[in-house]
Amino acid sequence: MNFRTSTAALLPAGRQPVRHARPAPVSLGNPELDAALPEGGLELGAVHEVVPAGPADMAATIGFGLGLLTRIALARPGPVLWATTRDPGRHGTVYPVGMAAAGFDPGRLIHLDAKAAYDVLWALEESLATPGIAAAIGILTRDGRRYDFTASRRLSLRAAAGGGTAIVLRADGGTNGNANGGIGASAAATRWSVAARPSLPVRHPGLAMPGLGVPRWRVELVRCKRGRPHDWLVEWDHETLRFHLAAPLADRAPVQADTASRRHADAGSRHVA
Repeated sequence: MNFRTSTAALLPAGRQPVRHARPAPVSLGNPELDAALPEGGLELGAVHEVVPAGPADMAATIGFGLGLLTRIALARPGPVLWATTRDPGRHGTVYPVGMAAAGFDPGRLIHLDAKAAYDVLWALEESLATPGIAAAIGILTRDGRRYDFTASRRLSLRAAAGGGTAIVLRADGGTNGNANGGIGASAAATRWSVAARPSLPVRHPGLAMPGLGVPRWRVELVRCKRGRPHDWLVEWDHETLRFHLAAPLADRAPVQADTASRRHADAGSRHVA
């Protein structure tokens, strides 16, 4: 069974979009992030691009994209489309348990594993024209150049007409080292660049080794129509399902505390001697 045949029942092809009133924007959960976006939140009925800042940042990019998807899903009922090109050896695949741990309900997920970027873009376009789909995310792990201005324009028109929202991720976006991720002109409402950052260790009573903290990324709003591009150190809170800004020096607090303890110990040793 090929890709188009297997998805025909879920995403009927040939549906003519019916223009709906544009839904209200969705808050990202932090006032500073919302203030950089038009109308105080992430625009729905639009296309948003997320690209890695560098070749090693795709996992962080997917994590941030999942956070955006979760915020949208909180505001809109219905299933969510997750379409990706097949490349499990390089970037992994959908893991429902991990999605649930991040706060997203995997029971709402429609997962499409496509052969090529063209099929992912086709699925996104059809989902935007399908009533009842809360949002869609397309992950182009290869052949991302098929997502050009024409493709972004087609998706944006479908999104505006039907009120749906699409998130497009390109794995090859950060290979040339610039913040735009190697993507040229686009009709998308926003473009975000994401880089992985160390999370703050979490110490547990009785355990010498600290655990991992919440995910942390350096997120840059590269392009935004009527918005204010900026960059932030951002964390995702899987309990409150919102983004919040991380303290830049928070990672150093345990080190400073340990250093102070060693100084007191050394002073005590000198006093005894």
